[in-house]
Amino acid sequence: MKRLFLPVMLFSPAALVAADLDMANKIRHEGFHQSQVMHTLEHLTDKIGPRLTASPQMVQANHWTLQQLKDWGLKNGQLHAFEFGRGWSSESASITLAGPRQQSLHGIPVAWTPGTQGAVTGEVMLFDVNTTADLAAYAGKLAGKVLLMGEDVKIEAPKTVIFERLSAQKLTELKDYDTSARASYESFMTKALRDSRMQSYKFNKELDAFLLKEKVAAVIYRSSRQGGLVRVFGKSHKEGETFPVPAMIIEQEDYSLLLRMLDRKEQPKLTLDIKARFHDEDMKSYNTIAEIPGSTDEVVMVGGHLDSWHASDGAVDNGAGVAVAMEAVRILSKLNVKPKRTIRIALWSGEEQGLYGSRAYVNDFLASRPEPEDAAEKALPRYLWSSPGWPIQPKAGYDKLSVYFNMDNGSGKFRGIYTEGNVAVKPVFTDWFGPYSDLSTGTISPLSTGGTDHESFDDVGLPGFQFIQDPLDYSTRLHHTHIDSIDHVVEEDLKQASVLMAGFLYEAAMAEKKLPRKPMPTAPSKVQQQQKDLEATKERRLRELEAKKALETKAVYE
Repeated sequence: MKRLFLPVMLFSPAALVAADLDMANKIRHEGFHQSQVMHTLEHLTDKIGPRLTASPQMVQANHWTLQQLKDWGLKNGQLHAFEFGRGWSSESASITLAGPRQQSLHGIPVAWTPGTQGAVTGEVMLFDVNTTADLAAYAGKLAGKVLLMGEDVKIEAPKTVIFERLSAQKLTELKDYDTSARASYESFMTKALRDSRMQSYKFNKELDAFLLKEKVAAVIYRSSRQGGLVRVFGKSHKEGETFPVPAMIIEQEDYSLLLRMLDRKEQPKLTLDIKARFHDEDMKSYNTIAEIPGSTDEVVMVGGHLDSWHASDGAVDNGAGVAVAMEAVRILSKLNVKPKRTIRIALWSGEEQGLYGSRAYVNDFLASRPEPEDAAEKALPRYLWSSPGWPIQPKAGYDKLSVYFNMDNGSGKFRGIYTEGNVAVKPVFTDWFGPYSDLSTGTISPLSTGGTDHESFDDVGLPGFQFIQDPLDYSTRLHHTHIDSIDHVVEEDLKQASVLMAGFLYEAAMAEKKLPRKPMPTAPSKVQQQQKDLEATKERRLRELEAKKALETKAVYE
């Protein structure tokens, strides 16, 4: 029988962007047999340690990564500055049950709170307040007290799955498009949400002033993780908004012990000693930038956030993403690639406090949004503005950027990629996964994923993508806790991710055309805004009704 040969393009649109197979072989060899990804991660974690934004260790990380990228042959290295606020660091901290018996407890200071200026001891008091009226009931009763900030929660049975690899079923489910879902940039502020946030903001201002006036010795928060894990957070880093008293987060189990003592009328006492200091020499923070220059003025980007929380060394959040991004550009530089588009790496700061670094970069070079004209509103935190600002105003670099790839979901291997609703990139990505099909299922999900720096690009209509990764124990144990160390990183997973990242970067840099984009985001219509306000109001009322029923049920049993 005579064979019929048809043009390849009739079978597969992806063939128009066929992957460079020879380069894929070279990338695989360098990434698996000459890898430096673990050496990079070790330096960030074991040698530099926690990298809280604007802290001395974060500054050290900025300079070390910049020099390392230069040593690997990258060009045009720089530290991109943006306004942030106060730096903070803690040298040491301890918390001890001083009575009615003695016992060392496990706690970590809240970031951006003052130290104790020596050991302080105070009686423990439960302080569960939500309104200004609640505060008034405590007036004149708190001097020298150590306050437990909030009631207890019942410790639940541990999750059965702590360490997870994505199953074939879950990967298949990720392929389905949710027609009710919207890309992240299409979300907008509802009146109910803004009112709720404004109410919380004003109350927290009142609370800070009240604690200072009442001369509280310290406050204690309960960790949101059980099993001895301390999950940390921070207070405001803005000058003039510093939390007024020392604050510490302790284990759920220790917190529950103190509450039981109070229930039994046994007056517990705590001794705290927090050595902490602020760093106000420079109110800016910095992104590390470097590149492999291309032959045109177009750009492809890769990145992850260099900052971490202060509880541990930030190995999976996000030392792993930084190490993979750095390893990807090291591989390409070592192979002496001559890209069509410049390959630029950006290691962000301030991600943990709200994507500060990546948003500043986008605003400075790619696209900006109008700020509020009302001076009072502009003085508020950005999350309290009545809208994200319309219209989006493209800058010189907007049309030059082809794509930004991000890694920030722990250290698990790449199983695919989220397209953020950009269905036009599916055939392209399917083809690029081809040479690595033995390493990854190459799942292409039309869904959006949030909470990290690719959002800064997607929010202004630029292609920004996050890879699908095996969860491992990222969310169940490690995220923002004191055990986020290199011990929990799987080396082979990082090598696999580095190879795939390098492969995608190379293909994006050499492709005939830039990656396709979604339409430029626009402001919601008046009808859309009204509908969202209505939906938010209904949801709020439903939550209030459920809370009321829960209180009534609790009262019956008590």
